[in-house]
Amino acid sequence: MIDHPVGDILKGKTSPTLLSVAATATVSEAVALMDEKGLGSVLVRDAAGAMAGIFTERDVMRRVVRQGRDPRTTPMSAVMTPDVRKVPSTESVLEVLRLMVEHGYRHMLVADGGKPVGVVSIRDLMRWLILPDAPIAHEGRRGEIRTRALDAVETLKQS
Repeated sequence: MIDHPVGDILKGKTSPTLLSVAATATVSEAVALMDEKGLGSVLVRDAAGAMAGIFTERDVMRRVVRQGRDPRTTPMSAVMTPDVRKVPSTESVLEVLRLMVEHGYRHMLVADGGKPVGVVSIRDLMRWLILPDAPIAHEGRRGEIRTRALDAVETLKQS
């Protein structure tokens, strides 16, 4: 599982993986969209429609709440993360997880040929690694999850 391409995770997601707002949108508008869709991030697009950054739950806490900004008037351009790290959909789950752990990312943009195709969260990666594809009898789930988690940790240590 850990050597599968991250694009496989995107295929299995039930919610839209690419939501965006304009750089002129307010924090309140972006948060309302994130809440409605149950996502922890949105992409931010400039006036020409090109990707300008990403806005995450962490940005809300650090750049809005902590700095005392008014979410009803603060534009995305003032609080987004402008330099977004990207990985191709062919990148392994292991490498994406390594990058996220090493750099403290909770969301990673997946882009092919410079075009965004989705966003994966650390939760998406953990769900992919820990929860099996096929149902397991209730009494076996705990041992299976523990084994998969230990395998993932051991693989990361060896990287």
